[in-house]
Amino acid sequence: MKNAANSTLVGAFTLGGAMIFLGFLFFTGGLSSWRDNNEKFVIVFNENVFGLNEGGKVTFNGVKIGSVQRFFIGDALDDGPVPVMIEINRKLVDRHRVSVGNEVFEEDGSFKSEILPYLVGQLVQESFVTGILYINLITDFEQVESNESQQHLYGYPQIRSKGSIFAELSESINLEKLSKQVSEFLDTATLQLNNLHTDELRDSFLALSKNTNQFLDDFSKKFLPLGNNLGSTSNQIRKSFENLDLVNQRIHDALAPDSDLRFGAVNAMHDLSEMSKSLKSLSDLLERNPQALIRGKINTED
Repeated sequence: MKNAANSTLVGAFTLGGAMIFLGFLFFTGGLSSWRDNNEKFVIVFNENVFGLNEGGKVTFNGVKIGSVQRFFIGDALDDGPVPVMIEINRKLVDRHRVSVGNEVFEEDGSFKSEILPYLVGQLVQESFVTGILYINLITDFEQVESNESQQHLYGYPQIRSKGSIFAELSESINLEKLSKQVSEFLDTATLQLNNLHTDELRDSFLALSKNTNQFLDDFSKKFLPLGNNLGSTSNQIRKSFENLDLVNQRIHDALAPDSDLRFGAVNAMHDLSEMSKSLKSLSDLLERNPQALIRGKINTED
């Protein structure tokens, strides 16, 4: 009876552990390949894939939708292309895709057949510190014709590849030409350095230093005794400028709008203007009546 109870208890624990394990796999997506027929593709990279690991993430425009399954090596010697098989997790796709008007994915989470020829895979470095790589899928409508047939490799549809940023940078930089230019520059620099006459440069520098010291000595002997006279002259010039400034200030005060001088000048100019008008009137009167100066003022009653 006791053995039967122990067997039942062990069986219950075993069943419970199995259910927990299956539940863990279910919620983490481990059984997605069993539940769903996930799509698999092959991408051939013509560059070093060091840093891309099995199980590494696969993204579409930066959103994770799958993982790296395996590599195909041995088809070529030396630095041959490396085919990589990826798996698209439909559960991840279904979690993020839009349900209405989706132009990339079908309702079951698979890629639309008309979009497959335009898919391009590119290696992206996740971190400069760790050097880990992942594959990012994008759509490129410029590098392929719409009627191009889908290629297959190792029994799986093939997705075109695109060089990584580092590969494109290395292609844009002509390392051979750059190395040649650096070598030529070093040769020219070495030749010029060898042509330099260090003894002549040293003698020229010493002569220049000697001439400079001689100039400073002559300057000190000729101009330093004039220091007192120059200082006295400077003080006199400063005082002259102060006097000029005082005169200028007085002139400014005298010509100010509210000064007495300007007020008197304005009144004098006004009186001169009135006197000029009177003289003009007298001149006009004498011109019309020359006898007016002799006869005097005419009485209106006469």
